[in-house]
Amino acid sequence: MKRFFMLSFFALAVLGAETEAKTEKANSSPAEIKLKQEAAAAKVETAKTDPQIDKALLELGAKIKDLRTFTADFTQLDIDPLFMDESTHKGKLSFLRAVMEGKTNCFLRFDYTEPEKSVTILAPLGVVIYTDDMTEPQISPARDGNSADVIFSTFVSPAALKRHYEVLPGKSQKPYSFRLVPKSAFAKSFFTEAEVDFSEKTGLPERLRQIKINGQDITLNFSNAELNAQLPVDNFDAASLKKKP
Repeated sequence: MKRFFMLSFFALAVLGAETEAKTEKANSSPAEIKLKQEAAAAKVETAKTDPQIDKALLELGAKIKDLRTFTADFTQLDIDPLFMDESTHKGKLSFLRAVMEGKTNCFLRFDYTEPEKSVTILAPLGVVIYTDDMTEPQISPARDGNSADVIFSTFVSPAALKRHYEVLPGKSQKPYSFRLVPKSAFAKSFFTEAEVDFSEKTGLPERLRQIKINGQDITLNFSNAELNAQLPVDNFDAASLKKKP
């Protein structure tokens, strides 16, 4: 159940990051706060003035402007240096962007099939986790909309990446490859650094690598993407997980 622990930690990060940011601010003097804000502003300006990155993000945004749904197979490689452990997991990713009560909402569902079955749903209201040994799904509500924006910008809103990260050229030679360095304490609760490669054809992520605060290295590779297929909204509701698959 090691991977379930990782997902639980992810959910707690969504819930606790706001408190972490407030504590950091409370323990800093006004002068320190000002210096940090100026340093952050300087970093933002550096990212904004890179015309090649701006152009690439706009091109990606144009590719997915009509995106409503997509599905893809994924392989997840976890490397945990603390426990000197390496594991591989496989499954199916489903994404839905739907207008509800005049507001656009995004949902992600990860159906893990190997080596054990489990489901994780990321929604604007929080994180839902379900494994075979549960009778009810575990629901961790989000504090606010920031968590959803941080999560979904990586997948479906390339331009929004710059709200949360300093976007730098990626290490690979692909046209749409970026390195992401979190700007805020909230974003840093997800990872200290990330790499993402977007597909030239679809504009969707092909590879996403995250390096966590504890050194854990998680890489997701996506394949067989299918765009705008019909996906039931109920699939992204916790109620759909109450019966065992």
